[in-house]
Amino acid sequence: MKKTTGNDFTKGSIRNHILKFAIPMTIGLFLTMGYTIINTIWIGNLLGKDAMAAASVSFPITFILIAIAAGSTAAVSILISRNYGAKDFKKINEIIETSFSLFSIVAAVLVALALLFRNELLSLMGTPSNIFDMASSYLSILLLSAFINYIYYVINSILSGMGDTKTSVIFLVLSTIVNAVLDPFLIMKFGLDGAAAASLISGMAAIISAVIYLKRKNFDINIIPKRFILDKKIVLEIFKIGMPSTIQQCLMPISLIFITAFISRFGADSIAAYGAASKVDYLALMPSMAVGTAASVITSQNIGANKLERVTEVFKWGIIIIFSTIALVAILIELFPKEILMVFARDFQILDIGSSYLRINAIGYLIFSISFITNGIINGSGKTIITMTISAVTLLLLRIPLSDFMSKTNMGIKGIWYAILITSVFSTSCSLFYYLSGKYKEKLEVYKEKVYS
Repeated sequence: MKKTTGNDFTKGSIRNHILKFAIPMTIGLFLTMGYTIINTIWIGNLLGKDAMAAASVSFPITFILIAIAAGSTAAVSILISRNYGAKDFKKINEIIETSFSLFSIVAAVLVALALLFRNELLSLMGTPSNIFDMASSYLSILLLSAFINYIYYVINSILSGMGDTKTSVIFLVLSTIVNAVLDPFLIMKFGLDGAAAASLISGMAAIISAVIYLKRKNFDINIIPKRFILDKKIVLEIFKIGMPSTIQQCLMPISLIFITAFISRFGADSIAAYGAASKVDYLALMPSMAVGTAASVITSQNIGANKLERVTEVFKWGIIIIFSTIALVAILIELFPKEILMVFARDFQILDIGSSYLRINAIGYLIFSISFITNGIINGSGKTIITMTISAVTLLLLRIPLSDFMSKTNMGIKGIWYAILITSVFSTSCSLFYYLSGKYKEKLEVYKEKVYS
């Protein structure tokens, strides 16, 4: 008899479900970011600030591909979690087969386009001439790992939709260890390109191991499909839910391209400082991201099981869990920004600029964390177009022009830091208002019938 995989979140303690889902996922996010963090540490300490700036200016481009992968595969997670709540395993297998086929094609096309136009993208961000060739070479290798990352996101979204966040962590541990071991040797041998090569090799090790492991497991759900198919109805559902989510995820790296261009006016040191500070930013918000994803999956499963009343508990416990963790993180970053940044760089100028960013934005972590929970619930209900709209208004219509304007005042680069904080608070306010209005509950039965028919 086949074994059952995943976790049923339609009964039992919501608090325990969030913790059971979010803790392994937080570890997974840390390990996913481990590539970038380990690379940044070794690059900063072995190659210097020019190499660090070249890596930092390349990040928004790879971030776009990561965002597309995360956003588009989020639809897979939502569809699977709804069908998992309804115990329709046949439908889940059909979604998995179509997802692998669809995203293999999408990933290949996107990586090819990014490689072809990488220099134009670097020019768009105002990359300084002294680091341009270094950044282009580094980026060309790093982009090759994007296809592998896309497949990982497909696998992770399938497992997450079924409430399993532990399995993928196993392979992330393997990948991070391989990356940590290879990084210093390849960097010393090949310079900045060696850091990109280490990421590529470690990513391949993780995916190959995951495929072998999951194929040998005798689950009632074929997590690794044996055939290449594209079911039109499922493709349309993935695009319907995933397109707004993909656009939303891409808005951040797109805005980051403009923000990086504004920061480049202040020199390579400022680019390197923002690159290091944004890593700290990302690490600090990882628990919020994990709880937000948990909120989405738990909400979606309970909608599939027609238990909408449990969603209020998701919001309540999400807030309690986030506030009890992020408060301490924010205080530590506010008090010791330079000491934390010294993990990535030792240059005094970089530490000074990066610290100014962290001191201004750390106070907004608690407020911004709320949006991960409310957005998770809204996305879990299938209203991904709402969170996309909020992000579009925040990042494109507010953050970009406000950063440009404020950076030209006597605040200088700090004007950009304040613009980021102001727009983050605005985004949270909009998401919270929509959740409290209860509009995310509207037309759920109609949507459910379309999914399961």
